[in-house]
Amino acid sequence: MHIRRAWASDCGAVSKYGFDEDLYFAQIQRLEPWAATCHFLVVPDVIQDAEATLNVFTHYARELAATPLPLAYVLQDGAEDEAFPVGAQVAFLGGSDPWRRRWGATLLARAHEEGLRTHVGRVNSAQRVQALSFTHADSCDGTYVAFRSVERGLREIGAWLDRASMPSLFSANDFRHVP
Repeated sequence: MHIRRAWASDCGAVSKYGFDEDLYFAQIQRLEPWAATCHFLVVPDVIQDAEATLNVFTHYARELAATPLPLAYVLQDGAEDEAFPVGAQVAFLGGSDPWRRRWGATLLARAHEEGLRTHVGRVNSAQRVQALSFTHADSCDGTYVAFRSVERGLREIGAWLDRASMPSLFSANDFRHVP
């Protein structure tokens, strides 16, 4: 029996080696045969700079228009003042921690209202998983398992998810941002 697993791909722009455009496009070509199970492909972004990220997204989205992979726009510091770009199918919450705490839920709700799927990066604790239960986050990722054994890390993350999915007095629809 063949199991089709959902997956997503980062762009490598924030790796310790920096962004390699040739490697990025070669990776996209290798991944396209599995587009049916792809949640998103991250378009390059600029850490904590929404304006630069929007410019980079606009540039690469034109080049990626023919790819069947859904494009993720990374929300960076300052994105609260920007419209979601044409071509984005997923809003990926990046940015600095203070900015995410201030604007994250608002931007995820806005993306949800505009029909974009949502994803949150750097979710590496039970506290962050719990906080997501009050947002319109469709998915999340983190590097927690890389610092634990796979077995222990998956067991702990499973417990976080179980606690976060318990019935709650409130849901994301009960909250809205008031500037």
